[in-house]
Amino acid sequence: MVRSLSSVVRRVVSNDRRPSREGRLSLDADRISLAPDEDYAYSPVESLHPSLIMDDEMEDAIVSAPITEALPPLHGKSLGFLSGSNAFRFRLYQIVSHQAFDLFAFVLILIQTLILTYRAVRALDSENSSWGHRWPDYALLIIFVCYTFEILIRIIVSGLILNPSTDTHQFIFEVLKMLHLSRDDKKNLIIVDGDQLLTPDPTAAYSNGKGSSTVKTVRVKSEPRLSESGASRIARLAYLRSSWNRLDFSCVVFYWIYLIVANSSSDDKSTAVNVFRALSALRILKWMKLTNGTSTVLDSIKTAAPALANVSIFISVFWTLFALVGIQAFSGSFRRQCVWIDPAHQEANYTNNLQFCGGYLDPVNKTNLPWVKANGEHGTTSAKGFICPIYSMCVELDENIYDNTVSFDNILQSLELVFVVMGMNGFSDLMNYTADSDHPIAALCKSSLVAIILAWWMFNLFIAVISTSFQVTRELKERNGPIKKPKPDKIVYNGPDTKLKQIYTNIEPAFVLLIFIDFIIECCKSSTMSERRSNIIYVFQVITSIVLFIEVLFRFAASFPYWREFFLFPQNATNSIDLLLVIITCMILIPPIRDSRIAYPWLSFFQAARIYRVVVATKFTRQNWEIVMGKVRNLADLVILLLLMLYICSLIASELLRGNVPQDYQGQSVTISFHNLANSFAGIYQIMTTEGWATVLFTITGSLSGTSLAWVGAIFICGWFFFANSVVINLFIAAIQENFDISEEEKRLLQIVAYSDNYQPTELGDGYVLFWPTSIYESMTGDRRRRKSSTIPQQYAAREMLGSEELVADFLISKSNTMPVVDEESTVSKRTIFSFDYWKEKLTIDRHNNPFYFRPKFGLDEMKDVNKFIKKVLLIKTAHKKVREKYVQDHPNFNRVLFCLRPENGLRRFCQTMVGPTHGIRYNGANRNYRRSRIFSAIIMICVAGLVIIACITTPVFQKNYYQSHGCDSGDSRCGAWNWMTYTDIGFAAIFTIEAAIKIIADGFIYTPNAYLWSTWNAIDFFVLVTLWIEILTTFLNRGTNVRFLRAFKAFRALRLLHVNDTAKETFHSIIIVGLGKIVGAAIVSLTLLLPFSLWGLNIFMGKFDSCTDSDVYDLSDCTGEFQNSVYNWNIWLPRSYDNPGYSFDDFSQSLSILFQIISLEGWNNVLQTAQDVVGVGLNLQNDHSVYNGIFVYLFNFISIAFISTLFVTVIMQNYAMKTGVGFLTSKQRAFLEIQNILERVRPSRTGQKPRNRFRRYCYDRAVARGGAWNQYVTVVLLIQVIVLSSEYYPSRPDLDTVRDLDVFYLVTSAFLVLYVVARLVGLPWSSYRLQISWENYKRNAWDIFWFVVVLASFTLSLATIKVENDASVGTVGTLKRLLFVAVTLMLIPKSDRLNRLFVATSASLPAILSLLFTWFVLFLVYAIAFNQIFGLTRIGPNGSSNVNFRTIPKAMLLLFRMSCGEGWNSVMLDYTIQSPYCVETADFFRSDCGSLPYAYILFFSWNVISMYIFANMFISLIYESFSYVYQEAYVSDSNSGAQFGQFVSRGTIRAYKDAWDRIDENGSGYIPKDKLGKLLRALPHPLNVHIYESPYIYPEILEQCKISARRHNHGRLVGEADIDALSEVLQAVDIQKVNAARRRYTRLYEEIMMQEVAHHGIPFSAPLTTIPYYKIENAENDAVTYVDVVSRSMVLCAFY
Repeated sequence: MVRSLSSVVRRVVSNDRRPSREGRLSLDADRISLAPDEDYAYSPVESLHPSLIMDDEMEDAIVSAPITEALPPLHGKSLGFLSGSNAFRFRLYQIVSHQAFDLFAFVLILIQTLILTYRAVRALDSENSSWGHRWPDYALLIIFVCYTFEILIRIIVSGLILNPSTDTHQFIFEVLKMLHLSRDDKKNLIIVDGDQLLTPDPTAAYSNGKGSSTVKTVRVKSEPRLSESGASRIARLAYLRSSWNRLDFSCVVFYWIYLIVANSSSDDKSTAVNVFRALSALRILKWMKLTNGTSTVLDSIKTAAPALANVSIFISVFWTLFALVGIQAFSGSFRRQCVWIDPAHQEANYTNNLQFCGGYLDPVNKTNLPWVKANGEHGTTSAKGFICPIYSMCVELDENIYDNTVSFDNILQSLELVFVVMGMNGFSDLMNYTADSDHPIAALCKSSLVAIILAWWMFNLFIAVISTSFQVTRELKERNGPIKKPKPDKIVYNGPDTKLKQIYTNIEPAFVLLIFIDFIIECCKSSTMSERRSNIIYVFQVITSIVLFIEVLFRFAASFPYWREFFLFPQNATNSIDLLLVIITCMILIPPIRDSRIAYPWLSFFQAARIYRVVVATKFTRQNWEIVMGKVRNLADLVILLLLMLYICSLIASELLRGNVPQDYQGQSVTISFHNLANSFAGIYQIMTTEGWATVLFTITGSLSGTSLAWVGAIFICGWFFFANSVVINLFIAAIQENFDISEEEKRLLQIVAYSDNYQPTELGDGYVLFWPTSIYESMTGDRRRRKSSTIPQQYAAREMLGSEELVADFLISKSNTMPVVDEESTVSKRTIFSFDYWKEKLTIDRHNNPFYFRPKFGLDEMKDVNKFIKKVLLIKTAHKKVREKYVQDHPNFNRVLFCLRPENGLRRFCQTMVGPTHGIRYNGANRNYRRSRIFSAIIMICVAGLVIIACITTPVFQKNYYQSHGCDSGDSRCGAWNWMTYTDIGFAAIFTIEAAIKIIADGFIYTPNAYLWSTWNAIDFFVLVTLWIEILTTFLNRGTNVRFLRAFKAFRALRLLHVNDTAKETFHSIIIVGLGKIVGAAIVSLTLLLPFSLWGLNIFMGKFDSCTDSDVYDLSDCTGEFQNSVYNWNIWLPRSYDNPGYSFDDFSQSLSILFQIISLEGWNNVLQTAQDVVGVGLNLQNDHSVYNGIFVYLFNFISIAFISTLFVTVIMQNYAMKTGVGFLTSKQRAFLEIQNILERVRPSRTGQKPRNRFRRYCYDRAVARGGAWNQYVTVVLLIQVIVLSSEYYPSRPDLDTVRDLDVFYLVTSAFLVLYVVARLVGLPWSSYRLQISWENYKRNAWDIFWFVVVLASFTLSLATIKVENDASVGTVGTLKRLLFVAVTLMLIPKSDRLNRLFVATSASLPAILSLLFTWFVLFLVYAIAFNQIFGLTRIGPNGSSNVNFRTIPKAMLLLFRMSCGEGWNSVMLDYTIQSPYCVETADFFRSDCGSLPYAYILFFSWNVISMYIFANMFISLIYESFSYVYQEAYVSDSNSGAQFGQFVSRGTIRAYKDAWDRIDENGSGYIPKDKLGKLLRALPHPLNVHIYESPYIYPEILEQCKISARRHNHGRLVGEADIDALSEVLQAVDIQKVNAARRRYTRLYEEIMMQEVAHHGIPFSAPLTTIPYYKIENAENDAVTYVDVVSRSMVLCAFY
């Protein structure tokens, strides 16, 4: 039947593809007739017959038949008058739908791209912007004429805006409906290739109620080519309904505008010409749809677009806020510079450029005077910031730097500078500028806040959005895409294992070893190596190449007679690769090529590439590379997309800025001027890497100042920087993170593994929690999990639940239907030999039988066997308790401290009462006395703080001055050894020695169950104690010792500050200690790329980076004598000198060092410029002599961005995900967890019932109630205040200031806001402000408290300074008043639902971020003390200043903060490698000012890795795990399962729950009595409703049915208006089993909520809200609940019963 039906259809279609006027086909047996239906929407199946019903097999057969070759019928009227039967429209429709038309459009885009490339390469129109002087102008005119005709044809076929089947009234109706949809419903609009259309569901009608609209969600896949989406799309949708069509239309319009403007007679048209010329080139963006992979990436960006837009708006609020702060605090700061005035009045004044100041030194009185205005008046009452030296004055100039474009003088420039700070490159210069012009603390606070809040916290939200969207897009494509058929097995031509193959298998490691040795020998090259060493290296290269050539021949011979096996791909791809490498490496050793200055260095890449065999042969590196390159196609797609973006943006930038940016600016050469394609590509790429992008931005705005093109160029540069770093680079993180992900099947198993590994029945840790606010909060309140289990012994219940075979089996069987039977004894017998590490076997006594040194491991092979896996998990209980207790009984000496103190010893038991166990539980010991332990911990913490403070005070400069002031500057090294510093060190050392002794006596040193050194923190404390005693001893032996590492021991004291908080200890342990293995693995993988590139760079640039200070010298041998040079305005003679830029490839270590610095993206552009200037060995550098050398730098830098840097980010994120357990969650579990996180953060509205008092009710109605009139007035006032603040500028005009009268305006607005806040305080229930110390209450009232404090303070200061003419005259008070006005604008956040929602979601990560910041702060202290003790006396180099040095701890921490952002850390490092004779080096440390090369490299490199690569990236992990808004927004759009999750967090659902709660909680306390719980559950609407009887068996509906029956039938028994017989019939239809199941579910839900009751309060607000989803989401307990939830909820229910 199907075949015959398909044949009939094919015949009909082949005869005439033109649709009839009537439009629709109908089917009658084997005949086809036409039925009139002009507006029918085409469907391949439904076009056969409207009422035809087919099964899946029949439909698939018909759809796959050749009927799809026919054109879909046209319907409706395009442009309002061309019907589907119009011959002209149909003929154009045939043309557009033909493949040749798409091919023609593709050729046009290709030709346009080639023309734009030619024009950019030749730098055409760089001097003359008029049109018609070059042939490309006419070629582009022809192309755009073709584009115009193409658009006209498509518009005639499809319509312009309205769909052909949509009339005007329907279109207006749809638009109005769209506007009335709630914010949550708008997510479910139909999405077709990026367009949002409104399509009503035919099964449901629209409702005018809020949130009740029904929207059908359809997703149509876009075509992965440059053409449009197909004939069906052309026939169905209007032209401008497609985003790509809108792009094409806009480009054509822009081109014709450009053509008109370019040929106009206007004098000021250059900006418009450049802008519209660049906009017309945007059509080449369609190249980004070149492949299926790039289209998928674009789809993920489209998926992320709404969330990215919301996050961008949210960040823009804080961006604007900090810009306003910049105006109020630093306006006019960049106008003040030091001006030297000749005291003899013979020379002209000289302005010390970029030396900003806030005062100057009076040459007469030697006092500090404030800066001076242009009219000679003092600007302030006191000096601040940098003080200009004698004979210089701090003068306010007429303009700012960069031609008055870089300043905080107005909102636009302030926004620009805040964006630069947010970009984390170039901000240190701005911070130093503001520190010199104003107060250093203010500059540091603003820069650090912008860096932490915007750059590290909020900017990383984009990574969370992109990563989640990338993952969800892949999941949706795999789920909704066609089922992939299994590929047929490939025929493998593997010959038999011959004797030669067996021989080669045995000797293959020897060849790998030879390659490794050859690589090591080649690394011995250097620019100063002797000829003998060079010859030895050459001979070994020849030997290695010949041996490897013989090896390849041997492998080829071993494959005979099946010689094709040798070239089999991909099974034996290494054979082809090795053959290629050996041929090339042998050829390049031929003397003519070997002696070439260009060919051999570049071809030596193939010699370095042979190291890949060592990587493959090593199991560790091979496995890591397999993980990183797991889905290599995804990475390849991203690389292609990035290269396309770079190329396209380079062309657009060239069209926009070519010929406008000068080659020289302010006496310096401009490296990035966009004058040709190569320079434009370099600029676009440099901006993407963030290195020096601020200089490019300032150069464009400064050189083009006074023209509108300056701001257009700034917008373009900032826009590309934002898109590249927030979207493009983050896509690589998402792709590599996807490679690290594990399968869904293994995640449930690993959850049990993680739970068992993390399970430790311990007491409270040793952290000094009483001094930490978070711990106080945790001790006073409890989260949802703690409330559930607070009434039962947690450790016992957790142990029992973990040991429940049924619980584990139920959790796994839901995903594994088979339970293979295995031998239980074999599982148990392997237990004692399963998990012993090699190092433990060497260090532990009785290692094979001691369970205290045993930690069970779980292999993936065991996880495949569910039964065996369950048995393995059950052994943890025995390993943790029974076996250990038995071992202690059988080996009593094992629990003797120092082999003499038994557990019953009185001294030992007393010590045990003072400290807790180091880990686990204490066996046969005394319990800790918490009061005594707290006192002891507090004393130790005070001592730790004192020790660190003293370490910060006793800097080398302080010690040097101290010794000199006490007459100890002689050669006697023991002079002054006994001083207060020594006494305090001895005292603290004694106290910490007593602490260590108490812990050792309590639990033993090494060989005990809870040994002292088996704790990581005790080991650190013991190391600190040992170094403290060593430092004390060296003080007596040699006070001036130059052994720097002994001085660095003082830095480890700060590590003990981590004991302040257990969370900080856990963070440090998980990041530095536990995660060190994976970080080292990522570092080793990075080294496998870094080492070959280092060798390759060594061969290319060895000895070529040297230069002469005289640029006219060609041969460096002539770099002698003197030459004339211009310094400022004087021509002077300078000696020629041999120079090196501070980095080179002269030996392998330097090559490795400079490439490591390039990985950090710092200074790579300087290396690029030097590489392009290279001429040869012994020859001076010449500008752009060897531009092709830049390929090496670009290639390695690109690999650094795409793989190395992103690999570290991914590893850090994976470590944190595994630590928190999120990495083990399935997609549904993750979505459910995010829903739970969102619901837990929901708070009651606090409005409660209206007050009875008339005045309070009036305040309630105006300021508290939803929709109150005053709320709208406040929003308007705040917006006006933002506008007024943004309108301020410096220097202001007096006439405008008189009109604005800002002081009066701020006073009035402050008074109104005070009145509003007071009204809210009066109108809110008194229970909302009860005087009780509670973190929960503070969070509920945080905004009101903030409003009250800020508004009242601003009003008070405004009133106090109303008569002051200038805020500057009142100094800090005036600045504080202006900043308070800015802070008041934060009240706009809770006024906007979207901003408030994002703020709540973002603040979820705040506790974790604070803990991370504290841990990071401790490391800052450690390294600051280390740098200070080692380099505290080193002379300040050319890259340092009065603020950039390690003289004091604050300055050291400031410099470390700058280095953590990657700002110039390598240039600063060079300053501290200074050696004699450029410094004074003596045996006395206090008389030397030299640096140290090894210590500089160790400290700077280690800090760069730890801070920049680990801790800075930890912000990404914290935000990615905590920012649940992202996953919610991405997952709700999934129609299969996300809709179930999303409806629980929709705005309507949460508001409905709050309304139901408010009707019961009249006082707004956040708690209800437990007897009101049933009433609340009955009042909850869908989807939160939980009833025993569902519709239509609820009481009102049953009663209505009985009434209807009584009206229809006069017979029967009636009771009132109800029919009793009908009631009986309705009740008989009730499903008893379903009702019983619903009753059991309701009872369990009720009991679980009751278990969360808080004593003396009642049921908390979040308890029902977070518990109901467990029972309402379909199959949630099997699919969406994690194992931790399973155990926790089972504990609660077991305790209840």
